[in-house]
Amino acid sequence: MSMPVDTFVGLVVDSQFLNADSLRQIIESVPQDRRPQDGEQLARELVKQKRITAYQAKAIYQGQGQNLVLGNYRILDKLGEGGMGKVFKAEHTRMARLVALKVLSPQIINLPGALQRFQREVKAAARLSHPN
Repeated sequence: MSMPVDTFVGLVVDSQFLNADSLRQIIESVPQDRRPQDGEQLARELVKQKRITAYQAKAIYQGQGQNLVLGNYRILDKLGEGGMGKVFKAEHTRMARLVALKVLSPQIINLPGALQRFQREVKAAARLSHPN
C-alpha cells in the first residue's frame, strides 16, 4: 500500500532534513503532470534533486528518520556492518565535513574489553594520514 504524500512530508519534517515550506516548494516546482502522487514518488523526487540520499529516503519512508541524526552528525549512507557495529557515511552538520562514523551495537558495549578494543581502533585510525 502506498503512503500518502502528506504522511511522507510529515516524516521528512520529523527527521529534521527539510521543513514543510521547503517540501511544498519542491513539490510545486515539479510540472503538474509529474507531481508526486504518493510518498514513494516524493521520495524519488527528493533523491533525484539531491535533497536527501537514497538511504535517507528509505529510512524516512520506513519511519526511521529520527535515527538519521546522531548528535552533530547527519547519516548519509551505510558503508558497512561488522561484528562490533555499523559504519556510516555522515556529515558533521556544523563543519559540513564528511566522516565515517562507527556506531557500536548495544550488545557489544556490555562485553568485557569491547570498549577498550574500540578505543584502540580509534587511536590506530587517528594515526593514519593520507592525502586522499
